[in-house]
Formats: sequence, structure tokens, C-alpha cells
Amino acid sequence: MRPRAQPVTTSVYPRTVNRIYSRANAAGFKPNELPIKILPHHVQDAPKPGRPAKQAEEVKEQIFQQVRRDRYGREKSCADVAGGLSLQGVGISASTVWKVLRAAGYRKTKPTRKPGLTQEMRSARLKWALEHTEFKPYLDSLLEHKDWTLEDWKNVIWTDETSVVINHRRGGYRVWRKADERVVKSCIRERWKGYSEFMFWGCFSYDKKGPCHVYQPETKAEKEDATRRIKQLNAELEPLQREEWELSESMRRTGLRNKRGRKPQWRWTEKTGKLVLR
Repeated sequence: MRPRAQPVTTSVYPRTVNRIYSRANAAGFKPNELPIKILPHHVQDAPKPGRPAKQAEEVKEQIFQQVRRDRYGREKSCADVAGGLSLQGVGISASTVWKVLRAAGYRKTKPTRKPGLTQEMRSARLKWALEHTEFKPYLDSLLEHKDWTLEDWKNVIWTDETSVVINHRRGGYRVWRKADERVVKSCIRERWKGYSEFMFWGCFSYDKKGPCHVYQPETKAEKEDATRRIKQLNAELEPLQREEWELSESMRRTGLRNKRGRKPQWRWTEKTGKLVLR
């Protein structure tokens, strides 16, 4: 018995429905049994013809390990990954590496950016977190704000500043990662403060933003004035500091002076018949 064609309901051609129905019957589907049971092998596709995949599962895992190893592995190109595998005796091309990574869900995307933290800054933040958490009751002496309510936190103002460099590109590169690996450590690139054209300061609270302030860059006249004032200050302080240093270091410096040596003289040598400086 063939099913009735319902192209309007299923949006599938009748010939396609008949072909699927025939394959299901050949796979053991029994339409006359109640309740009707459709098992996965009744509708699964037949094995596709063609050359089997060249790379084995072990090779794929080696590719993933090279990429996930550290931050440098995330930045490797497909050619670099293929070259690293060739050193291990695995022959694979860069295009095959690209296909394997793409099939596994990896995309070459920009790394996540965040400010860099020194060990001192990490310790300070950890201490602050311990002082503002309620999950460690034995640290009651340190938990100064553990009982703060939302209304209390509304009175806190958070501030920060950042450097802005005009027409400056801080570098554009990409890393291999999946959609859920955005905050993986090897996928993050820290932002470090460097030369800045001007500084921007801002603040925000619970429900408000601002105020903010932009430190304008110095003009040529302001730089010249600052240089002039520094020279004037050095001219006033240098003689005083030099005299103070001479008084405190003069006795120590006398013992460090090199002693005079013997003055060299010209000597006549009978062996060579020449004057020699000795």
C-alpha cells in the first residue's frame, strides 16, 4: 500500500515520499502494526559512496590538541599545524587541517580582550572579593560589606580610566576557538597600557553613567612651557644638590682615586739597537 501524496501538507514531492517509504519497508518498518514504531534505522541515509575520509580520529584529536594547547597554539595557521604534525610523522595538508577544524566548530575569530592584571592587582582583587562575599562565614572580621543590600550598592560609584591612541591600530590577529570558548584563557588577549595620546576617565553607578573627563593632549606651547620650567627648576636645585653630594661623598671618593704610576721613559736596548718605551 502506497501512501497518498500530500504535497501541500508536507511540501515534499510524492516521488520523494514514496522513496522514503520504500526504504523504510526494506529496513524493517511495519506500517500495519499498532502503535506505529519508526526507528532511527528506518529513515537513516544509506552509506555514501566515494573515497573514505583520509584523516583518522587519532589525527583529528592531535589537531585539536595542538590548537588547544596554549595561546600560541590558538594563533597557529593551518600550515603551522600541518607542519607540526609532519614532524610527528603524520602527513596532512593545510587545507585538510582547515576542513577538520571547521567541521569541529572552530572558527578563526578575534581574541577576547581584557585589561592585563599583575600579581599585585590579582591579590588586591581577591582580597576585595573575600571582603565582599557571604560564602565564608569564618571571615566575619574581614567581611565588612557582607550584609549590604541592593540599596547600599546603589550608592557605590565605580570609576576607571583608559588610554586612547588616535589613528593607532593595536594589531589584528585571530585565534581558533569554538562558540563556547570565548572566555578560555588561551583565547583571551590582555590589553596593556602604553603610549597614549590622551586619557579618558569615566564612572558609573547602579542606574546612571557619568560624569566623564577627557584629558586633552598637550599643545606645543604647553610642552615648551613645561620644558622651560623643568630647566629652571634644575638650574635652581642642581647646585644645592651637587654641594650636598660633594660634602657627603668627598671623603669616600678620596680613597677611590687611582694612585699615580711610574712615568714611562725611553730606554736604549743594545739587543735590538732601538729605543723602547718602558
